[in-house]
Amino acid sequence: MRIGYIGLGNMGGPLARRLSLKYPLLVHDRSPAACAEMAERGTEIAPDAATLARECDVILLCLPTSQHVEALLFGEEGIAAEMRAGTLVIDQTSGDPVLSRSLAGRLSQGGVEMVDAPVSGGPEGANAGTIAMLVGGTAAQFDRVEPILSTISPNVIHAGAFGTGYVAKLANNLLFSAQRLMTFEVVALAAKNGLAPEKAVEILSKGSARNFFLEHTMAPRVLTGNLASGFTLGLAHKDVKLATELGIASDVTMIFGNLVREFYTMCINEIGRDAQVNEVARIVDRMSGTQVVPQTPAE
Repeated sequence: MRIGYIGLGNMGGPLARRLSLKYPLLVHDRSPAACAEMAERGTEIAPDAATLARECDVILLCLPTSQHVEALLFGEEGIAAEMRAGTLVIDQTSGDPVLSRSLAGRLSQGGVEMVDAPVSGGPEGANAGTIAMLVGGTAAQFDRVEPILSTISPNVIHAGAFGTGYVAKLANNLLFSAQRLMTFEVVALAAKNGLAPEKAVEILSKGSARNFFLEHTMAPRVLTGNLASGFTLGLAHKDVKLATELGIASDVTMIFGNLVREFYTMCINEIGRDAQVNEVARIVDRMSGTQVVPQTPAE
């Protein structure tokens, strides 16, 4: 079995590196630097995506959006035409369930199977091997991919039929985005009314308001001014937008999700899509007249 990996960015790179600990991979990315890093680890680099598609039985993808996946499979690169019948595509993109179901249907016409396996836990979880992988596919497909994915992390979860992995990831990211914004807002409220931000975070982390973002990001990153997370505001907005669009399509009330989306839209118009998502804390500071984020990052 030959395994290939396409997309070696902030998430795909760590995932592919962990996979390469057990399997001899063939990898490809448009970034020469990303390919060079994998080559230094002894991983074989494909000269192009089409070559990888021809030579591999299992192909993992981790791209920014489902539109990028569509372009790779059926656009100018068109690697779907290079795949043999029986090839399995594992899409680890935080994708659009509606578009991705269409892509899976088109692949099936050539005898190619597709499962979704987006991840939750960020680059830190990917590097540490603790990341959760949310798999959508049949029971037989899950049995096929679980031994491969468990090399990356033991936290491989069968979400259900194809597309449910994407749905689970969108639901997770929408809730996490709401946590992020409410945490910024609440700590700014506390700071504006005499409670030191550090003390506010300490107290909230021990009470019923505690959440993952509060416990794992506020103290080590936001309160130190080190806002880099490896996740851009544009990607965060993309996930929230997809979640709210899914809500519209399925008649689910998305009052708070829409508020999160619109706040992210406002922030994009101020600081751009390529800003780190935690830079939103500076906008909350400015709007609130607070300084939760120090002006100079801690050493």
